[in-house]
Amino acid sequence: MFRLLMLLSIGLFLSACQTDRDRAKQAGARLGAAAAETAPPDLPSDCRERERSGVQVGDPLDLALIKTDQALGRANSRVARCADWHDTFRSQVAGGVK
Repeated sequence: MFRLLMLLSIGLFLSACQTDRDRAKQAGARLGAAAAETAPPDLPSDCRERERSGVQVGDPLDLALIKTDQALGRANSRVARCADWHDTFRSQVAGGVK
């Protein structure tokens, strides 16, 4: 009787053993599934706008250059804002922040 109880308890304890690698794989699978279910937020509407210089036929060249330079500055600022938004989002997803 004691021998039977011993064999059953050994089988029970050994079947519950799980290696660190198995736990890590399962945790990774759960994290991956949770991340896949999370839909990314929409881009800010500002990121989809297009910029035009506003230069018209007949504008003096110095005025056309100023208008073009201002439009390029606005476009570059928009790219920087959108890239910052994207980088923040990626770091939150990767780090699990917020």
